Amino acid sequence: MRVLLNEEEREIKLVSNGTLHDVVTQIETTLPQGHLIAEVELNDKILDSSWYHNAAKIYLLDDDSLSIRTEDAAVIGGQALSISKSTLQLLLIDFEKIADSFRTQDATEANTLFVEGIENLQLYLKLLEDSVFMLGRPLANIKDSEGAFMRHIDSLSAKLDTIIQIQDQKDWVMLADMIEYEMLPALTKIGDIYQILED
Repeated sequence: MRVLLNEEEREIKLVSNGTLHDVVTQIETTLPQGHLIAEVELNDKILDSSWYHNAAKIYLLDDDSLSIRTEDAAVIGGQALSISKSTLQLLLIDFEKIADSFRTQDATEANTLFVEGIENLQLYLKLLEDSVFMLGRPLANIKDSEGAFMRHIDSLSAKLDTIIQIQDQKDWVMLADMIEYEMLPALTKIGDIYQILED
């Protein structure tokens, strides 16, 4: 199979029923130290960012064309960290609106926004974890003036558990208060990580 790796042509042996995961695994063993795959293009179509999770389900043929671009992990980590910072700001705005929705709107609509918000929050935390890891600063190793930074994420997780219990009880006013007065400050505290990483 013909593969372009950073514009350099490579031949990859593809077994029958070979997948994108099989090819990527072969290529990853040849990458320079500290480099990661940043983009994959299959048959002139750039795959979305979830390609890696689906790679074992994407079957390839010998006549498929694959183009792979790599970058230094620190560069990718820096870009991801910048995106995570913007994402946090959007999450804070979204959860303020969600709290207001539980106070003033139909509970069904508010619950839909809440579920979307929780999903986006989980994606944000994963993005943050991945970005600092690529920068060589795993979350477990980051500290602030009070100790391990991970305790802020654990605190947010505990508050989320309580918030979900309140949602099950359908106490919309209390849910709005918990989001506004417990969850949002905890999420804001997680934003301190950007200053820690700059110092």
